[in-house]
Amino acid sequence: MIRTTYRGRAIKVLSARGKPFHVKLVINGRTINHAWQGDDSQALDWFRRIIDRIEASGGPGMVAMLIPGQYTEPHWWEPGAIDINPKGHATRPGGVCMCSSCVIGDPAGDNARFAPLPVDACRYCHQLRDGHRHDIHLDTHRYTEPTVAQRAGRQEAIRLGKAA
Repeated sequence: MIRTTYRGRAIKVLSARGKPFHVKLVINGRTINHAWQGDDSQALDWFRRIIDRIEASGGPGMVAMLIPGQYTEPHWWEPGAIDINPKGHATRPGGVCMCSSCVIGDPAGDNARFAPLPVDACRYCHQLRDGHRHDIHLDTHRYTEPTVAQRAGRQEAIRLGKAA
């Protein structure tokens, strides 16, 4: 069993029940695989390679264009350092997701379906304090104030949007 943190993500590699030579993979509390074939150190190396690859692709929001797959989901990113749009995809604070279901037509992102979040949106989702639902995206949480980085990114996006 391994419990560690890599680039801000909590990683757990546990023994898989009833499956010899298999491990259970968990990142930021989300189970990725219940029976990954390999040992603990191989699993940790796999996590490191994936995290390095998605970070090198441009970060949240940009990864969808360069690496197809499920890396738009928030559990792949450092908590509190990202925004989550209404589709449940991770973006940079104040940014947009560039996956095909979040962008309409324009690959430059000028016609993004989801605008940057309001400055006071929840740290863990796109909702505001008033009317915040606790069960959004199957992740129960209460409204939490955004981090300083989230506020700064959102304010910058709003400022740039008004200047355009």
